[in-house]
Amino acid sequence: MRTRTFVPGLAVGVAVAALIAGTVGAGPAASSEASPGQRAAQAGTQQVVGAAKHEKDRVPAIGRRWAAAWTTSDTRDLARLYTKDAVYTDRALNLVFRGPEGVEEWETGSHQLIEDLGFEVTGGFHGRDGAVVEGVFTGHIVGAPRPFAVPAVTVLRLRGNLIQSSNDYYNRGEILSDSGLPADWTPPGC
Repeated sequence: MRTRTFVPGLAVGVAVAALIAGTVGAGPAASSEASPGQRAAQAGTQQVVGAAKHEKDRVPAIGRRWAAAWTTSDTRDLARLYTKDAVYTDRALNLVFRGPEGVEEWETGSHQLIEDLGFEVTGGFHGRDGAVVEGVFTGHIVGAPRPFAVPAVTVLRLRGNLIQSSNDYYNRGEILSDSGLPADWTPPGC
């Protein structure tokens, strides 16, 4: 499995800016020799590293419950978070499931295809009628040579304390590549 470093949200931009400025990995000794712009970038990187620890703290409760429900053995846990007219869309696979029954069907199928399915929350935020959950989607596709770990984002639209719709965004090709499967692989029986 390839090793990746996941840097949540705004941290990516600051880390790239610091890398371009040549300050990442330079250490404290280089800071006194750095230009004012480089020192500012280095300070920004240090602030982002500290801020990244707090990204998980900003994830709304519904997002934490959503992520936790994916890792339980009871598929009804996830379905209970959705309204009766909910729509669950997996954008990478172009699949749509409707209502709590559809959500339960989607989770059941996912657990049958992916062993040790997990979602580690790395960040997120809450808006007026929605929430975004950032994380790392992990698992091992049944029969694949290797497990996978890829970044994923889910956008939740809320009605009260329940999810009215959710949209999952991740890179299907990256999952297949990590897993050691060909790009045109499809699950058996499809």
